[in-house]
Amino acid sequence: MALFQKNVRFGRPLKLSSWRKVAIGTWNTVGDPSVYGLAEFDVTAVNQYINDLKTKTGKKITLTHFVGKAVAETIRRHPEINCSLRFGKLYPRKSVDIFFQVASDNTGEDLSGTTIRNADQKTTIEIADQMHQKVTTIRTKDDPDYKQMKSLMGLIPGFLTKMMINLSGFIMYTLNIWSPLLGVPRDSFGSVMITNIGSIGLDIAFAPIVPYSRVPILIAVSSVCETPCVIDGKIEIRPKVKLCATFDHRLIDGIHASHMSHTLKAIFKNPSKELKEN
Repeated sequence: MALFQKNVRFGRPLKLSSWRKVAIGTWNTVGDPSVYGLAEFDVTAVNQYINDLKTKTGKKITLTHFVGKAVAETIRRHPEINCSLRFGKLYPRKSVDIFFQVASDNTGEDLSGTTIRNADQKTTIEIADQMHQKVTTIRTKDDPDYKQMKSLMGLIPGFLTKMMINLSGFIMYTLNIWSPLLGVPRDSFGSVMITNIGSIGLDIAFAPIVPYSRVPILIAVSSVCETPCVIDGKIEIRPKVKLCATFDHRLIDGIHASHMSHTLKAIFKNPSKELKEN
């Protein structure tokens, strides 16, 4: 293995509009231009889709796995979302990689995560299988990346933590250099981050984008709630889930969010047709 490698496979930088240049120049870091959006989706068809997959395969498949696949497919259809900001330019990623936040202990006090590479090319079942393997490894403390990061952070004094994290993000994403000497996995956070807030009983919550992750969007998946809604002029009770999204406004505008919302709506309404996995 080479000591120094590219951290992310990027394409050529995109041509920027005047407004995009203004947006990039207006805010300094990912924390400054955060925009929040909430979309609610009926999961009636999704629940049936997941149950069919479970019956067919006998495997454990959750709503989080489905959301990961749906988001990956959405990004595949809208590749302009899948970019990183470097030196005032937007560089498109060459793969769609989904980072799932994972509680590494039973109390939820210690968090880790796992990245599914090329998630748009994987089925929901393949995503579920890969996640199960990685999560099991993390929770049994057998993940070498997890142990290495924990050990490294334990050696750094608290007052130096911010400086070291920011320096790591600059090297890995701005300079696009990765080395095992950094003590962190290559391209740790992928194209988008997903966290399941429903697993801790939350209906709505917006999570902050971690600046050094350099992801343009973070999606928090709520718990499923029985919700009254109007169907063909009649009130019905339907199971619904909220996706609470935090965007980096330097990379994503309202029109991009709208495209994502419409695509996700179509996938949730008819997953068999839109995902074509069967």
